[in-house]
Amino acid sequence: MLAALAVLLVPTRGWGFDTSQLDQGGSLTLDDRMALIEKTPKLRREVKDELAKAGKKPEEVTCDGARFSGRWRHLGGERVSPYICDFGEKWLRIRADVRLTDNHGKVYDKITTEAMRNAQNISETNLRWTWSEEDPHGKD
Repeated sequence: MLAALAVLLVPTRGWGFDTSQLDQGGSLTLDDRMALIEKTPKLRREVKDELAKAGKKPEEVTCDGARFSGRWRHLGGERVSPYICDFGEKWLRIRADVRLTDNHGKVYDKITTEAMRNAQNISETNLRWTWSEEDPHGKD
């Protein structure tokens, strides 16, 4: 019985909103995602170490993220995972489980007219990241 419950509680890929459905990308700075990074102590330490090595501040590191188009009434222009950030000598790729909800808690996991009209909240959890010396764009 406990094993069955554990399976239900473990986040798996495919739960939540699939950001690969978004048809746009958009740039931002690492500084724009530091609040998210700060929630994961190991990632925070790694990012701070890499910033020190590169001699950069978070606002000097350019990242790309998936972007909600203007068709999304409340979320147009917002960026979500995956993020790819260029530190100079290294690249950081961050993936997260993304959840979209309206103000009443209804969850949207697909792009629909209703989701584009009503989704107002984005949460990103369960961060996973990799570092590489090569540009990871387009390498899924």
